[in-house]
Amino acid sequence: MSNDPTDVQALAKAFELFTQTTRSLEESYHRLEARLQELDKELEEKNRELALANDYLSYILESMSDGVIAINTDGNVTRFNRAASQVLGYSADEVVNKPFDAVFGRAFAAPQGRHLMELRTKDGVMAPVSERDAPIADRAGQRIGWVKVFQDLTEVELLREQIRQKDRLAAVGELAATVAHEIRNPLGGIRGFATLLEKDLSEGDPRRRLVEKILAGARNLDDVVTELLEYTRPLQLKLAPVEAGALAQSALSFLQTGEKQIDFVQELSEDLRLFVDPDKMRQVLLNILLNAVQSISSHGVVRITAKTDGDNGVLTVTDTGRGMNADELSQAFSPFYTTKEKGTGLGLAVAEKIVEGHGGYLHAESQPNAGTSFSIVVPRAFER
Repeated sequence: MSNDPTDVQALAKAFELFTQTTRSLEESYHRLEARLQELDKELEEKNRELALANDYLSYILESMSDGVIAINTDGNVTRFNRAASQVLGYSADEVVNKPFDAVFGRAFAAPQGRHLMELRTKDGVMAPVSERDAPIADRAGQRIGWVKVFQDLTEVELLREQIRQKDRLAAVGELAATVAHEIRNPLGGIRGFATLLEKDLSEGDPRRRLVEKILAGARNLDDVVTELLEYTRPLQLKLAPVEAGALAQSALSFLQTGEKQIDFVQELSEDLRLFVDPDKMRQVLLNILLNAVQSISSHGVVRITAKTDGDNGVLTVTDTGRGMNADELSQAFSPFYTTKEKGTGLGLAVAEKIVEGHGGYLHAESQPNAGTSFSIVVPRAFER
């Protein structure tokens, strides 16, 4: 081993340099470690901000009243918001990653602008919608899909149909008023001459029965004209407080049951007073009671009840007649719809018009061979 002082000195300097280099590297490592920790915190914060931004955008998307469906370039659904689910019946899990055309029964693309289109619901029904499409691009401008925003037009189409129906009924009303006068003039002459002819024929004359049929037919035709005019002319009400029991008794006094054996059961609240037009509401009750009697073949029960429901009174007529199926029930209040051979189909339509004119509504429940229940909901009368 060399004991040369020069070698020892050189070794000492090298060791000192190594120590300094090691210390410098250690300091650099600590600075790098601190910087990595800072970058980790910044990355964590950016990820948190990105997650919040994504959640915020999702909340906006889910809070929209319009339906939103997004697809990728392969035509598969990528987003499906809550409004779309409410309109079309699918959950997001049921449609995401599925081909749009396979799920909704048509191609994705819609014409430019808002147009009346249809989308197939989960129940298989085609729902009318107004929709608009837009492309989706990334930051580089590369197309990555399409988005469709649509509105459900089911209720709008129903309202439009109701308006068209009202317009048609208004036209029918104008025509009915004219036709009624044209019919009633010769009808009055027919009834008058038939009455004179009836007086000239003895009780045993077989021709008298034919004259009686002429008179009965004339009366029926006059009733049809009266109901038609009642349905088409504007409603004018004379409102007054009326006891529900007195109203029911008044309607029953006009009712004829013929040879049928019908028990009328009344469960009426003595203190229930309604704020209605007495004559018009008696007509409503009479029409419903007549419908109940006609639905019973030979014997049965008709129950009339009255109760309070908040600010309204509810009169309910329930019979044990043949009842109605779902299709008949859906058309029960449609004008000119009837299941009876001699019915005009206007009795219940007129009743509904009068009840709605009072600010109330008429509701029916029925099952085949299980009877029918009609509920008249109108405002109550309060003491002042």
